[in-house]
Amino acid sequence: MKHFETQFEKYMNGFLEETKAPGMAVAVVSGDEIVYSRGFGVRDLETGAPVTPETIFGVASVSKSFSCLAIMQLAEAGKLSPHDPVKKYLPAFDLPGGGGERVTIHHLMTHTAGIPPLPTLNYSIRGNTQKDDGEEPGEESFPRIDDFDQLMEYIRTGDYEVLGEPGKYLSYSNDSYGLMGAVIEQVTGQRFEDYMEENVLAPLDMRRSMYDLRDLLTFDNVTSLYIKDDEEVKYKRHWQVAPPFTACGWLKSTVLDLANYLRMYLGRGSFEGREILSPLGVETMVHPHAPYSRDRKYGYGFVRLDDYHGVTLIEHSGSLRGVASNIGFIPEKGLGVAVLSNLTGTPSSRAFLAAVNLLMGLPLDTTRSVYKKEAWPPETISVYTGTFKSGEGSTFKLSEKDGKLIATVDKKEYEVKRDSENLGTLYMNGQDLEVRFLRDGEGNVWAIGWGGRIIRKTSE
Repeated sequence: MKHFETQFEKYMNGFLEETKAPGMAVAVVSGDEIVYSRGFGVRDLETGAPVTPETIFGVASVSKSFSCLAIMQLAEAGKLSPHDPVKKYLPAFDLPGGGGERVTIHHLMTHTAGIPPLPTLNYSIRGNTQKDDGEEPGEESFPRIDDFDQLMEYIRTGDYEVLGEPGKYLSYSNDSYGLMGAVIEQVTGQRFEDYMEENVLAPLDMRRSMYDLRDLLTFDNVTSLYIKDDEEVKYKRHWQVAPPFTACGWLKSTVLDLANYLRMYLGRGSFEGREILSPLGVETMVHPHAPYSRDRKYGYGFVRLDDYHGVTLIEHSGSLRGVASNIGFIPEKGLGVAVLSNLTGTPSSRAFLAAVNLLMGLPLDTTRSVYKKEAWPPETISVYTGTFKSGEGSTFKLSEKDGKLIATVDKKEYEVKRDSENLGTLYMNGQDLEVRFLRDGEGNVWAIGWGGRIIRKTSE
C-alpha cells in the first residue's frame, strides 16, 4: 500500500486545494480488512480540529442502499416481497389520477415508480430544520411535509404529471425512498431508526453511526457543515432534518464504519461470521435492474458499471447540506472505498474513482465513461433548446450561442457536446456529466435526463 499512500495523498492534497473542501476522510477495504484509512484537512475551520477516520459525517444518499438492505432482510424473513404493491402496506398511497396500485416496492427501490422530481423534500427540510443565526425564516408559504401521511397526501394529490407507467422510466426519487421507510415501519412495527440500529448498524459494528440527530449530539469528533456561496466557503450550524425522508438520506457515519458495510458486501452478505443478508440477497441488490445512464444501471440503492476495465464497479454518492459522499466496491477484486466530505458539492465521486484507479493500477485520471464530445450539426441545435424546470427547484436552460449548444445551470454556462443524437455531455466539477434528450412520438424533446432525474420541458 505504500505506493498507493504516496500517490493518493499527493492527489488528495491537491484535490482539497482545488475544491476548497475543508475536510475529507477515506477508507480502503481489501478482502475482509481495512487496509487504509486517513483524514484530510479539518472538520472545523474555526478550531482547526483535524478530520480523522473516526470523524462522523453525513452520508446523504449513500443511505439508500441501507434501506434496500432492510427491505431485502424482511423479504428473506418472509415478511414482504419487493414485488408486492406498495398499497398492500400503505393503503393511503396513490398517484394523481390513480394508478398507485400498480406501483411495487421494487419500483420504489429502482426509482421507476413514475414519480418526477417533486418539491416535497425541500418542503420537509424547510419546515423541520432549525434556522442558523441571522437566517431569515422566509415569507413564502408551503405545505407541511412532516410525516409519512403528509408525504403520501402530497404524492397522491399534488399538481404534477406522472412520467409514465411504473417501470417505464427511471427518475431519481427521494420520495420513493422516503416511502420505503414507511413500509419498513408498517411491516416491523418499529420506528425505522430502531429497526436499522438493531438489524443493520449493530450487527455490522457500526458503533459511530446513527440516524437520529439527538443521538449524533452525544458523540465527539463530529464534523461541522459547510456550503459554497459564490465560491466562498460558509459554515452552517444546523444539520438538515426531514422526518419522512430519513430512509432516503439521513444516516451519519464514519469511513471506518462504512468500511465494515463494504466488507459485508465483499463477503457476500456475511460480516465476521454473522449473515446480514444471503449471497442471493446481495446479488439481487447489485443486479442491474434499470438503466441509469449510457453505461450504468441502477440496482437496489447502488449504481452499477458492468465493464470498468474488465471489472464491475458498484457505487453510490450523496449530497446534502455539509455532505458529499461516495462509497463503492469491486467484487472481482475484493476492493472497497469510502469517501466522505463536509462541503456540499465536493465531487467526492472523483476522489473515490482516483482511489479505485490507483488500486487497480490504472492512470489516476481514468474516467468511468468516454464520450465522443463532437459538435452538434448547426441545423439540429434548435431541436434541443428550451427551459427545463425540476420540481426540486432547479432550472436547466439550453440555448444556441455562436453555433454551440449552451446549458445554463445555477447561473453558469457550459457547452454541451454531442455524443449521439439523444445524448450530450457537459464538463462540470472536473467530470463529464450526461444530458439525455427524451422525445415524443413526433420526435420533439419533451424532457431531459439530468442527474438521474427526468425533467420536463416548460412552455417558457
